[in-house]
Amino acid sequence: DKAHLRTRVEPGGMTYKGYNIAVHELGHNVEQTFSLYDIDYTLLAGVPNTAFTEALAFLFQARDLELLGRPKASGEAERMRVLDSFWNTREIAGSALVELDVWKWLYEHPDATATQVREATVKIAQDTWNKYYAPTLGGKDVTLLGIYSHTITSPLYLFNYVLGHLIAFQVEEHVAGKDKATFAKEFERVCKLGAILPDLWMKQATGKPVTTQPLLDATARALSAKKT
Repeated sequence: DKAHLRTRVEPGGMTYKGYNIAVHELGHNVEQTFSLYDIDYTLLAGVPNTAFTEALAFLFQARDLELLGRPKASGEAERMRVLDSFWNTREIAGSALVELDVWKWLYEHPDATATQVREATVKIAQDTWNKYYAPTLGGKDVTLLGIYSHTITSPLYLFNYVLGHLIAFQVEEHVAGKDKATFAKEFERVCKLGAILPDLWMKQATGKPVTTQPLLDATARALSAKKT
């Protein structure tokens, strides 16, 4: 089967948001082409789990401006890229926690109406914000974390984005400083590792198991650089 790319195109033409999404989806297309059709053993086709396919798509998405001929981020732009990666991970983690609790609630209330589900989602989103985000960002009973329709349309999917950001950053650290040709070769290589255990995949890709440490360490360095 041929891979199909889906994105948003506004009536007046493609916006940056649509283009950014298109590059993310292109990452999925390329990964799936390699991992499904260029794998040595049919039973190993694919990647360890959905978080990995999201991670590989994030690697493409991060290079959207380079594809348009813009220079690669460096200096202050690179520092902001690291902080952006940390924030994106922390932000989607909140929605993932909301999703998990919404589904716990649904199992406890199998006969709930759509209105009741909505009310429960709003309450769970507020509680999650108050516990994990209000202490640093302020605000009370903010419902923003309940915005994702994935929670109902694609159940228990959002945590894949959390892990995907962590995995993508770890691979980014592995290819940091390499030229485009090397990145392309490494991308193809890791796509062909197959649907093996997650830590085994990551060890073969970067030399280390899946861990939050690279992102946390890089974020600490980025914050320290700003202070100095």
